[in-house]
Amino acid sequence: MKRATFLLIFLASQLNLISQSGSIKGAIFENETSRVEFANVLLLNAGDSAFIKGVISEQDGSFTFDEVKHGDYFVKVSMIGYDDASSNPFKLSHKELQLDNIQLNAGVSLDEVTVVTKKPFIEMQADKVIVNVANSSVNAGNTALEVLQKSPGIDIDQDNNISLRGRQGVLVTINGKNQYMTGEEISQLLENMPAENIEKIEIIMNPSARYDAEGNAGIINIVLKKNENIGMNGSVTLSARQGRHFANNQGINLNYRSEKINVFGGASRWDWGGYQDLNLLRKIPTQEGLTTFDQFSEMKFNTAGHDAKIGVDYALSKITDVGILFKYNGNTKDNNTDNMTKVSGVNAPDFDLLNVLSTEDADRDQVSANFNFSHKFDENGTRLTADFDWSNYSSDGLSIYNNLYKNEAGQEVLDPYYLRNFQITDINIKAAKVDFNTKVKDVALEVGAKLSSVTTDNITLFEHLDNGEWINQINRSNNFVYEEEVLAGYVNANRAFGKVMVQAGLRVERTESSGNSVTLDQEVKRSYTNLFPSVSISHSINEKHNLSYSYSRRINRPNYRLLNPFTDYLDEFTFSKGNPLLNPQYTNAFGVNYSLGRSLFISTNYSYTKDAITDVIEQFSEANTTFQTTQNLDNQHSASLTISLPKVWSEKWTTRLSWTNFYNAFESSIPSGQLSNASWGSNVFLSNNIHLPGKLNMEANLNYTTPLTWGLFKVRSKWGIDLGVSKSILKGKGNLKLGVDDIFKTRIESVNVIQDDIDLYVNSTRDTRRAKISFSFNFGNSKVKAAKKRKTATEVENSRIGGDNN
Repeated sequence: MKRATFLLIFLASQLNLISQSGSIKGAIFENETSRVEFANVLLLNAGDSAFIKGVISEQDGSFTFDEVKHGDYFVKVSMIGYDDASSNPFKLSHKELQLDNIQLNAGVSLDEVTVVTKKPFIEMQADKVIVNVANSSVNAGNTALEVLQKSPGIDIDQDNNISLRGRQGVLVTINGKNQYMTGEEISQLLENMPAENIEKIEIIMNPSARYDAEGNAGIINIVLKKNENIGMNGSVTLSARQGRHFANNQGINLNYRSEKINVFGGASRWDWGGYQDLNLLRKIPTQEGLTTFDQFSEMKFNTAGHDAKIGVDYALSKITDVGILFKYNGNTKDNNTDNMTKVSGVNAPDFDLLNVLSTEDADRDQVSANFNFSHKFDENGTRLTADFDWSNYSSDGLSIYNNLYKNEAGQEVLDPYYLRNFQITDINIKAAKVDFNTKVKDVALEVGAKLSSVTTDNITLFEHLDNGEWINQINRSNNFVYEEEVLAGYVNANRAFGKVMVQAGLRVERTESSGNSVTLDQEVKRSYTNLFPSVSISHSINEKHNLSYSYSRRINRPNYRLLNPFTDYLDEFTFSKGNPLLNPQYTNAFGVNYSLGRSLFISTNYSYTKDAITDVIEQFSEANTTFQTTQNLDNQHSASLTISLPKVWSEKWTTRLSWTNFYNAFESSIPSGQLSNASWGSNVFLSNNIHLPGKLNMEANLNYTTPLTWGLFKVRSKWGIDLGVSKSILKGKGNLKLGVDDIFKTRIESVNVIQDDIDLYVNSTRDTRRAKISFSFNFGNSKVKAAKKRKTATEVENSRIGGDNN
């Protein structure tokens, strides 16, 4: 890494840009006090109006064009709800040019435009979909996982597995940083993160080479809130919700910023209560006939936790910044399950009812630290950034299972069987990353390297009670150690050819991993090197019509929990276990996007995945056991079409529709036989924003997903409606939000598997219908001019928030 850093610095010191260039700055106003954010700002050639560059205005209405060749230009501004405006022609001949303010006037054609003063809940861009969470009254009082579930194209099943446009294998990052966690651990992290902490969610289908190659279905990036105002300021948030169970959270954030230093910190606590009613119906065939297991589990859980963070960003000079961030997250989890199974049929055991009463108590903690550095070599964008991260995650849990065997009258017919399970997990994560940006003639170059190292130590100890003594169950207990190291390097180039922008990149990743089952004395080592090319082409046909095309190759490495051979116990006939023989899966993804200004967006995507990592069900019919595991399927084909558009009914009512159609096909040999499944599915997200009298703002959202197939699993349709109202109070410093989730209580997960001798039905109901209230208050210097925005490592690659966990 030292050599790579030295080389990049050396290259930066040797590069000289041939053409002279400078920056152009300006601001957009509606009137003397109101600035216009998120307007389209185009830089055009003064001679022939040829398109040069385009940007979006910032929250304070400002905009900047960097690295512009000296010449004659003018600026054109457009925004839904306003008439277009242009600057007078000007000449750029110095390092920096400040333009006069540009004023936009509100338009009058409501069939084409709408006047809004904040970001829409859903924004569609050429390379991503953005869900703006911060101002949504519907999402107040929710968790991050619940916000994801309501986002367009995203689905979360009964086991909290996240899929995007019908495809699993999504990489979830926080502020752009990989959390190096399993899907279950990420879901638990998001399940305990209040939505009030989130600024927006970015859904990226085909990432460029600068992103980690992980995530075959795309990347979901959760951007947390950040305060950039000068002076001392902060915010307080209180929220509560009531469904079948009560939940609440409180948080405070403090920030001090000057021209050179930014000190920030915060803390929050939460107490989430909930439930899950789970019904599993299995029909197991034998030569003599059917045996039926009708199983109902009533699960109650409560998670209480807290987190804290403190960080400092410091400008060593006008061209060099450093920063450091510390985070802590801790929580306790308390689960209680009453699992009753009615058994009948020709191969039934010597009882009619199996009642398993179980408890789970777990403590989890995570601490993390991040150091970042940024140095600007010149005014043309030559910059070196670096991130160094460390994180430790630990979990200590005890589960107790009391197995009671009864007849139909409820009388015990066999001796009880008492089982307990200790699970200890320790995860150490280290990562270092260096990025170098520059420009050679008309080509913008990005070069970078990254090294990440993950070590996990997992212990599971099963014991059963025998004559008052706990005896180790050797066949179930294990110690599993997983180590993984990934060394990556990439190069990415951008160049404009008139109205066509071309980006091409190549990423190479070397992976070394070892999964060692210490107790069983079994070790699986892997070593492989892969190339991941990416290409994107964007074409601005004219001011309103834009086309883009993309291709990328991705990888999904089997995470350590899937490789872990441990058994997760529901009862002696129903369980899940890992597969240490899993291989990584590879995906080639293609996409075409079309946008008509900001009023229509159409996206099409196709991908082919080899060795797709997928959950499967295996069954031993004679023993009446059914278990879930993971294996590689031969191949998977996926396609999707997304249409997004707004409709303005009046100046007070706007509707936004996001409609995603997707196709998935699977072909593979599996233990139960030959799998050949294919299906079409759709996801519809309909958002309504209505301005009511008294300066109230109302949101009403509908989310509907049609039936779909994923591997063996046939998922039934589900839908839900959420309603929220918000009002600004206390002279604009406070905000009060009220809402109701899942008004008709229709978000029920239903899945069935009919494959060879497997006949399984699953129905899951959670605490989804809830009334919510949220109050936030901002204090301090919230109206002074924002400090200069640094594109530090934590903003280019985004801050690491690896300390959040449940």
